[in-house]
Amino acid sequence: MRPNQILLFCCLFPLTTFAQQKPAFISGIVTDDKGKPLAFANLHVINTYDGEVSNEAGKFVITARKTGRVKVRASLIGYETSEQSARLIAGDTTRVIFVLRETLVNLQDVVVTASAFATGDEGKGVTLRRLEVVTTPGAAADIFLAIKTFPGVAMVDEGSGLFVRGGDVSETVTLLDQATVVHPYKYETPTGGVFGTINPFLVSGTFFCSGGFSARYGNALSGVLAMESQNLPEGSAYTLNVGLAAASLGVQMPLLQNKLGVRFSGNRSFTDAMFRLNGRRDEFTETPRGSDGNLSLIYQYSPTGRLKFFNFAANDRIGVHVNEPSFDAVYRGEETNQLHNLQWAELWRGWLMKSSFSLNRYDTKRHLGNLNFDQRDDTYKWRTDVERELGKRVRLTFGSELEQVKSDFRGTVPSNENVLDPNAEVDRLHENYSAQRWGGYAEIEAQLSRRLTGGAGIRADHHDLAMETTADPRLSLRYDFSKQTNVRLAWGIYHQFPEAYLFNPASGNSQLASQKAQHYIIGIEHQRDQLMLRAEAYHKPYSHLVIRDNERNYANRGDGEASGIDLFVKYGAFLQTRFNGWMAYSFLHSRRLLPRNTGDGYLYERAPSSFNITHNLTLVGKVRLIQFLSGGLTFRYATGRPVTPIIGAIRNEEFGFYEPIEGPVNFERLPSFQRLDGSLSYYLPYGNGHSATFYLAVSNLLNRANVLDYDYSIDYSSRTPRTTNYRRFIYFGVTTTLAK
Repeated sequence: MRPNQILLFCCLFPLTTFAQQKPAFISGIVTDDKGKPLAFANLHVINTYDGEVSNEAGKFVITARKTGRVKVRASLIGYETSEQSARLIAGDTTRVIFVLRETLVNLQDVVVTASAFATGDEGKGVTLRRLEVVTTPGAAADIFLAIKTFPGVAMVDEGSGLFVRGGDVSETVTLLDQATVVHPYKYETPTGGVFGTINPFLVSGTFFCSGGFSARYGNALSGVLAMESQNLPEGSAYTLNVGLAAASLGVQMPLLQNKLGVRFSGNRSFTDAMFRLNGRRDEFTETPRGSDGNLSLIYQYSPTGRLKFFNFAANDRIGVHVNEPSFDAVYRGEETNQLHNLQWAELWRGWLMKSSFSLNRYDTKRHLGNLNFDQRDDTYKWRTDVERELGKRVRLTFGSELEQVKSDFRGTVPSNENVLDPNAEVDRLHENYSAQRWGGYAEIEAQLSRRLTGGAGIRADHHDLAMETTADPRLSLRYDFSKQTNVRLAWGIYHQFPEAYLFNPASGNSQLASQKAQHYIIGIEHQRDQLMLRAEAYHKPYSHLVIRDNERNYANRGDGEASGIDLFVKYGAFLQTRFNGWMAYSFLHSRRLLPRNTGDGYLYERAPSSFNITHNLTLVGKVRLIQFLSGGLTFRYATGRPVTPIIGAIRNEEFGFYEPIEGPVNFERLPSFQRLDGSLSYYLPYGNGHSATFYLAVSNLLNRANVLDYDYSIDYSSRTPRTTNYRRFIYFGVTTTLAK
């Protein structure tokens, strides 16, 4: 071969070699399972850089440099990923067809937990948006009163106490940014309180669960309410509210754009004029009054990291006449409640970490007859939660917490809880207690198949006063028949330790142990467009409940069960549809072993729970009458609460008062509770983003005298019904918002 021929061969050889490696082609179409073409689906050959995007007709052509056996993957948000094998031959075209099915389960959105309701402004788990909660007639813009319109929460009285599925208010735990709100009610009473402590405008959303909640939410016999405070403000806004009984001011402003922001609110209540207008002033020696304030600082120190410092303080006082058989009674109470919480959150290499340290300080003074009791609780809590997505199908969560409660009790309490006469026998307390609880948990949620998602968790808690460690497993399953319909199953064991004061040797028992409940739940949910339907059945057996005891004051000898059905139907959304509303119905059957006071001691009988409200119905409807005028009605019906009749009395000859003798426990029921509430609001926008809202609320429109209990004569020989303080009741005000 001549030199010039060799040079020509060398120059042409690379071209000849390249020409021999012709590309292969993959063409096809992407559709859904109904045959509809899917545009903008991602197609690529696995382990290569070759890929393409489907066009508006769902068609695509991939130029592949690799030949032989390959795998081609198709993916599109909202659809399950699909893969196909193909054998590619250089220069030839291979045709494939992808059929993608809609994703039924997405771990980012799924809520496996049964009995869950959420409020907020974002997220698929939201049942009621925040404006719906605030504008619900009869809820008084209160988180707790709004939650009482959900099924599973009984209407025992007109207060805000959450009585969940036959349990009392102590069986539901309240959380805010991981911190425990130990005393979540204003004007606190044994049945909760008049209002909740936390203003709804301070929180971005709430999660309420009436049973079957996962290990991360801790331990409580019945339910959990978890709230998240608001995040970094996007702009400045000023809110002023003036009403018949209160005035408040709210400010939010960014100090460093997208870095540092502040939120402040202050409220002052003055109810004297309201009770005078509604004809109830003479029932009080001092009308309810108080003040509260909140200051939050939010620091976004990086795109993935945040510090949030939440501070809340409230002070309330009240003096009210109370009907007691043997003396003219006046209840005087004053309480101060503070919550300080520092929370850190960071997303690091796929791990979401949250940690907080909090202090909840509560002081109260209560006086009624021979009850003259001062209490101070300091609750310190540290908590850390860690979460990670392990691929697209598994989510792992674990965490731990350390909680210490320091309690100081001083004063006198009646030896017989039914006798508050100033001359009756009392127990004198001057006690200090410190209770420490450690808790840890781990849980995993996984997409087990296209339609099935499951969760499993374990929780352990140790209490130093009880000297006991509990271990509680939790299981849950969710099966999706379609994107609109699913069924949920849940089972779990739940322990709750007694309050620290019950461990004192004077009026309690230092040998108390934890109380136990099991939750068995099955429910179905259907949601399409503006309609939501939910139905749920549950069974909850109790054991080792703390009840009164003849020899040791209190003992873990109680047991019982609660079973029932909850229904929830909701249509529309506030300001999004002309009409919106919901219906909540609960049926409950609950029995417990309860003590009966015979005057000489206690007998034990199986009877309905003290909060066994057999039927509970709430109907809420709101309509936009004209462009900016809206109105609404809320109707509530509840079976009367069980009560224990007084069948006689023993005269104390030394002091002249009578000690009651109880009849069969919870043998009678109060008359049914019925109330209709209405509201009107007029929204007036003006200027550049400013607005004013005028509102009028009328509670108990039908002026029904609901019976809450019975008052007895001095010798307990006769009784009269004690009716609600809130007959027909009027309230009005205006809220102005200035936005920058």
